[in-house]
Amino acid sequence: MLFISAQDLESFGYAAGDRVDLVSEWTTPDGSVKERRAEDVRLVPYPTPVGNVAAYYPETNPLIPLDHVARKSNTPVSKAVTIRLEKRG
Repeated sequence: MLFISAQDLESFGYAAGDRVDLVSEWTTPDGSVKERRAEDVRLVPYPTPVGNVAAYYPETNPLIPLDHVARKSNTPVSKAVTIRLEKRG
């Protein structure tokens, strides 16, 4: 599930219950850009701030590279990830 504001649903042309793929992009050490995906996620209206979404882990773990961690704690950095939505089908 991806929790998204009703305003964002409307402005992006989606409806409650639509299925999308979530896509993030990461720059690799060699400078190339790699896409990462969480596929077939259901959109759920929720009072998130416009322009922000929320999701559960581990369902969206594929969006974050394993080596993308905080310096001191060595925990995955997953609280602020830029994504785009791609309609399925």
